[in-house]
Amino acid sequence: MLLVGHRGARGEAPENTLGGFAHLRQLGIHHVELDVRLSADDALVVLHDTSVNRTTAHNGPVSGYTAAQLAQMNAALVFPPWPRVEPIPRLETVVAEWPQLKSIQFEVKSASQQTLRRIAQLLTDLIQRYALGPRAIITSSDQAMLAIMQRRAPQVQRGFVAERFTRGPLEVCLSHHCRFLVVNYHRCNPTLVPRAQALGLKVSAWTVNDINAARRLQQWGVDSLITDAPSLLL
Repeated sequence: MLLVGHRGARGEAPENTLGGFAHLRQLGIHHVELDVRLSADDALVVLHDTSVNRTTAHNGPVSGYTAAQLAQMNAALVFPPWPRVEPIPRLETVVAEWPQLKSIQFEVKSASQQTLRRIAQLLTDLIQRYALGPRAIITSSDQAMLAIMQRRAPQVQRGFVAERFTRGPLEVCLSHHCRFLVVNYHRCNPTLVPRAQALGLKVSAWTVNDINAARRLQQWGVDSLITDAPSLLL
């Protein structure tokens, strides 16, 4: 069972930052989940929220700032006492600094069709440029994104992000030819996991920060755990 760092190592370092990803590498974990957004100047950046309000001292939507402007912000403000400024990074910088990557889940949040198409194009280009191949998984709870990726780059692995009460997650995975079911761990049970795997799906459970829950999921055969607390689960 693999351990996947959630937004890097969200419980142990500033989320979705170069420092957080470096922390994960220092633990010897080279499987990561992160969030992808589009900046005002058409660059892929790593941030979970639609706005910069929560993680920086600035305000406004991510799409209202250029990548250079985002790089001037400090995304470590909500993680005191972190010793360094951690700018909102370009996605390409994260990938370029991590040649040891074994798997990376690029989560794409809901957005307009135009934005999703552009993100799909840029992600496909990045995956090809860095020869990520089977190490790359594009995940989303937005079925429009999964459909766009299926048409644009069917060779790139996809994963459906299923919330706790999402209806028919296995059917959604099959309809979009997904390889991964990325599921809220409260939704997992001894029936769902083997059913998914029998359909050829890898089951990645999020967000698992509790030892007992991790052991239970391991017993059920979950393929990977996405965690804020990789040190604890190690």
